[in-house]
Amino acid sequence: MPRSARINAIKLFYSYTIREAVDVTGVSARTISAWIKEGLPVMKHQRPFLIRGDDLKGFIQNRRKARKSQTALHQFYCLGCRDARDAAGGFAECLVNGNRVTLKAFCDVCGNVVNKPFAKSRLPELKGRLELLRQVGGRSESLRPAKPEPFRTSR
Repeated sequence: MPRSARINAIKLFYSYTIREAVDVTGVSARTISAWIKEGLPVMKHQRPFLIRGDDLKGFIQNRRKARKSQTALHQFYCLGCRDARDAAGGFAECLVNGNRVTLKAFCDVCGNVVNKPFAKSRLPELKGRLELLRQVGGRSESLRPAKPEPFRTSR
């Protein structure tokens, strides 16, 4: 059985029995029963119970939307915390590969390594929100331009 329900085969204007819903979505009968207890609309006035296709598809799509976590531009999605998190210390390593950049940092809460793919053209938008370190020859150096030294004359 797949980990997530298949929704492409669900016909919107068709009514499914629980067994047919199992076949079309690829999940178990226990999962369909659990969904009914969670609020999946069912036509219970006759046996076998019928589930409308549009209700089934909408229920699955709403469950998927509820699991999504939006991240701000400077945040990362941590797999350990299962939530959007800031980079520890506000630092991220920047690995450049053509026009794409991979930002690597540590989760501020649990310390796991977090990654975020990023467009190279959007790097200036991170200014002031995240300190970026560029990987050069095995060592990291800041992408922030160095402050120029004041001109001094020797006497």
